[in-house]
Amino acid sequence: MKKDAFLNICRSKAKKDLTEEDLNFLGSIGEAVESAFTEDKTERDKKFLEIENKLGTLEEGKTFSGIVRDLATAFDALEAKSKRGFDSDEKYRLKKMLMDKKDEIQRARKGDGQWSIEFRAKRTASALMTTSTVLTGATAFNNVNIMDDLELVVIQYPKNFILDAVTSRQVSNVPASVKWKEQTTAGVGVTTAVSEGAEKPLVDKKFVWKYADRVKYAGRIEMSEELEIDFEQLVIQIITMFEDDVIRVWQDAVLAAIIAWADTYTSTILDGTIINPTNYAVIEAGKLHIRNNEYEPDVLIMNPGDAAAMLLIQDNNGAQQFIPESLMFGGLTPIFSNKITAGKILIGTKRTVKEQHGNFIVRKGVYGNQFIENESTIVGEVFSILQLPTLSQPSWIYLDIATVKAALLLIGA
Repeated sequence: MKKDAFLNICRSKAKKDLTEEDLNFLGSIGEAVESAFTEDKTERDKKFLEIENKLGTLEEGKTFSGIVRDLATAFDALEAKSKRGFDSDEKYRLKKMLMDKKDEIQRARKGDGQWSIEFRAKRTASALMTTSTVLTGATAFNNVNIMDDLELVVIQYPKNFILDAVTSRQVSNVPASVKWKEQTTAGVGVTTAVSEGAEKPLVDKKFVWKYADRVKYAGRIEMSEELEIDFEQLVIQIITMFEDDVIRVWQDAVLAAIIAWADTYTSTILDGTIINPTNYAVIEAGKLHIRNNEYEPDVLIMNPGDAAAMLLIQDNNGAQQFIPESLMFGGLTPIFSNKITAGKILIGTKRTVKEQHGNFIVRKGVYGNQFIENESTIVGEVFSILQLPTLSQPSWIYLDIATVKAALLLIGA
């Protein structure tokens, strides 16, 4: 709700002509109402209550408070029903209105007149960033000796690591799909030693096509022109944070896909042989499981808490046991991240998982009424395609530490 629109409503409700003083007063109220509309419902209701307590009464018993309450109710209803873009009915009505105005439009084009049309389209209310919503909590200071620290203190997130654990590369254009040939067990015959003059066995190899499709990870932010002018450096950092958000979602999706695809522990010859299984034993069992499937694991990903527990091994007298870092993770390259659930370990063979991605793309533009409202939208997106071959599934394993320890525990220990 804009200030001018609020003044127009007040004029229509008043039973007398409003003076310049009245208009100035109502203008300040309109600005407060406009600010309230940028808040969520809870904060908006608080601001409306404050406005109501300060408003006077129009002639014939009509209160400005009632006007504001009506506006708040109407705004809530509009917000609940709003939607983006034009539906088919709106498109039809717009076309019909333009056809009805055809003669006026043609005269206007010749310079012989003017034409106008009223058509309103609704879109979902966005989290528009303005100078009043992005930076809050300002306090008045009497001290003139104040330094404005431009460094932002922001929410911390786990490191983006998964592309360091797989075979990943950046390309200029990510293909829509990737296909590869994967061997099946449907083939027959094996080579063997044969005697002189004996028939050689027929060997038949079979393959099947496998596919992976490109995925786009994207988001958008919207802001006012005033925010870009007043807080240029803040906006730059916001865009950087937005880029991190998109990349984080992309890499989290890749990690989730690998975890869902990875093999699970069944059994090895280590089962039932260890008196006091530790995380070290769990890692060795995971490595053996992968090696039993003819792959050589080279990367390990685990929660920092589980890794820290491995440093605190004590003997029966409570003395700290020191284990060299080169031996701690069994020769695997360790990666520690809170994105791996505590109590879980992911072990894999880097070369068997392939991922391609493009540059992070940032676009700026306007849509709807943003141009006339001095607003803009920034869109960020990244394309990625991930190959998870079915045959290579045993090259990665997702371990539940407690489950594997129970399997390794020496019976009767």
